[in-house]
Amino acid sequence: MPKPGMTGICLKTGVAQLLRAKAREANMGINDYLTAMLMGSNQPATLTTRVQIPAAAPLPLVLVR
Repeated sequence: MPKPGMTGICLKTGVAQLLRAKAREANMGINDYLTAMLMGSNQPATLTTRVQIPAAAPLPLVLVR
């Protein structure tokens, strides 16, 4: 059960590990990293320009800055 004010999501283990690694490289937490990616032009320069989820995921997703 998520804490009040939060929502839980389920990710494949590989996707979660990739997000953790990318967030760690950017010296950010996963929530901050995802927020920065989703906000578009407000991304910190430390974020990588492309995150590609392996084809084994049910819905391949490519995020391009």
